Amino acid sequence: MHPPIHKQLIMKRLFVIAIIALASVTANAQNKGGSATDTIPVVNGVYQYQEEVKVDSNLKKNQLYRNAKAYVMNVFMGAKDACQYDDKDQGRIIVKGAITVDDIKRFFPSVAVLRWDVNYNVEIICKDGKYEYRLYDMVITKEAHVSESNSRNVHLTMKDAYAAMPKQRGPYKALYPKVMNKLIAEFKANIGTLKENMVKRQPSYSAAF
Repeated sequence: MHPPIHKQLIMKRLFVIAIIALASVTANAQNKGGSATDTIPVVNGVYQYQEEVKVDSNLKKNQLYRNAKAYVMNVFMGAKDACQYDDKDQGRIIVKGAITVDDIKRFFPSVAVLRWDVNYNVEIICKDGKYEYRLYDMVITKEAHVSESNSRNVHLTMKDAYAAMPKQRGPYKALYPKVMNKLIAEFKANIGTLKENMVKRQPSYSAAF
């Protein structure tokens, strides 16, 4: 025998309520956790991007070094000031970069803004048929809320920034992970540009800053 119609309706309603509750719990968990937490790799206890990349064996150290120089000149403004270390014999370059990332959250009747000025280093070591890169020493040097008049000089490592996320209140609880995600996107774009440049066939000349 089939259960009475009113029992079937009750069971259907309970099923719908359970689905809605599950979806709500999942959404809340995603909102609380955010997609940015621990996204930057941790190597030897430090947040940094590091990789050894194998390329065409015909690309020798000197060619890769020239590619690295071209990348620095194209990506970093004022390359002379940005370059911290440059040794052709070692095939090694260290350059300092800077990024500004921000985001905005509107809430009636006001608006919240979070902006970070971030410094970082990129190290490239060239060898025959391969190179290593490391993007490291990422430090937030200025944090601005709402406007420039609310900015303050800081020294926050990525570890500090991640630790500060759960402590945020109000609109900044959402803005912190959003700005971190934008910063991560900038870092990944930088690495992508590096990889594109490193496999190019540059003219055989001696580049200099």
